[in-house]
Amino acid sequence: MNTSVGFGKVEPPKPKAEKNKAKRTAANQKYEELKNSGLPEFNVYVRIKGKNNWIPAGSMAVDRSSKISLAIYQEEEELRKGILRLYPKLRQYQDQLEYGYRFKEFNDEAIEVAVRPQPKPVNLIQAKLKESLAKLEPLKERFTALLKQEK
Repeated sequence: MNTSVGFGKVEPPKPKAEKNKAKRTAANQKYEELKNSGLPEFNVYVRIKGKNNWIPAGSMAVDRSSKISLAIYQEEEELRKGILRLYPKLRQYQDQLEYGYRFKEFNDEAIEVAVRPQPKPVNLIQAKLKESLAKLEPLKERFTALLKQEK
């Protein structure tokens, strides 16, 4: 006897997020390679802005301590996903999170707040060059179209 419930279609079970698991595995392997190559390791922490309690968020290895803030903010989206997976209650504060770090070897040191890197101001010469190249783009497309017609 069949024990199905209801009259609708029976939906197959949803596959687990294998794609995200593969990303995490690849990131873990890369971290292990960097760690084994002797790069300094940092513990990364998160907290709600204005609060005192830091929550562990993971670890990173970068080639210089001056680059840790840059690395944190370059990987902010993935870091945030991991944090929200581990600490779902932080979802309501996800726009108010701030990150911190310290050397993994020195757990007795204070956690430093990671500063978001400011975008570099665009050089006037670079801006003019980009503008000029943008004007040449239609000519490039026409020339490419002519070459394709000759073939």
